[in-house]
Amino acid sequence: MKNLSCIISVLSIFSFGYTQVASADPTSLGIGLGWSNSPYKSYSPSYYPVPHIDYDNGSFFIDDLSGGIYAINDDNQNLSFGVRYLANEFKPHNSDNHKLKQLDSRHSTVLAEIDYTINTNWGIFASNIGADILDNSNGILVNADYTVPYIQGKLIVAPTIGINWANSKHNDYYYGISRKESTHSGLRYFNANSSFTPYFEIGAQYSLTDNIATFGGVHFDKLTGDAADSPMVDDSTISSIYMGLSYKF
Repeated sequence: MKNLSCIISVLSIFSFGYTQVASADPTSLGIGLGWSNSPYKSYSPSYYPVPHIDYDNGSFFIDDLSGGIYAINDDNQNLSFGVRYLANEFKPHNSDNHKLKQLDSRHSTVLAEIDYTINTNWGIFASNIGADILDNSNGILVNADYTVPYIQGKLIVAPTIGINWANSKHNDYYYGISRKESTHSGLRYFNANSSFTPYFEIGAQYSLTDNIATFGGVHFDKLTGDAADSPMVDDSTISSIYMGLSYKF
């Protein structure tokens, strides 16, 4: 299971909380590479591209893997409605566990989201609620996080703490085992309930020139509750590392 969505959410902070401080142009493009382990048993770690797309005309935005329109957008806060790609997935052939190979695939999806972010003297507070609109899990995700920026010359460091809540439909899709799957695989039937996932990340950006910057960071998720207790899961701590390069127009 990739943490691309969480990584992207931290990259987007650079475009909101720091553009006013760093006087950066809001339009930039970039690409990076990420690595992540998986909570699933005997599941191969993955390398994946980390896209960076930042376009904002004040009314409409494209922010990496999300896009939408603003209901409120000023120097200190914004409220937006949009969609976001959720990269969570499970592919049976990526696991070396014979029983997990008998399970059904779990696919990535698209969320319809409401996002609110406020930039204060004490840091950046962000929250959102999203619902699956592709009829994969029909899940609902609620997220809240807090970032305290550190800016020193060309360097921006963004430590973030947050927590995500997933409802039972989301968890049952990505961590549950149906009765049919239980019969085929030999794993016990498991109906996953809702749970919280706290997380921590340190993201950084360094401007090499007026137009070119590097970005990178590390991210840690800690599964709890039924997500951690699933027979599919071997490691409740998910770690990600990413880095890349962006160009500001």
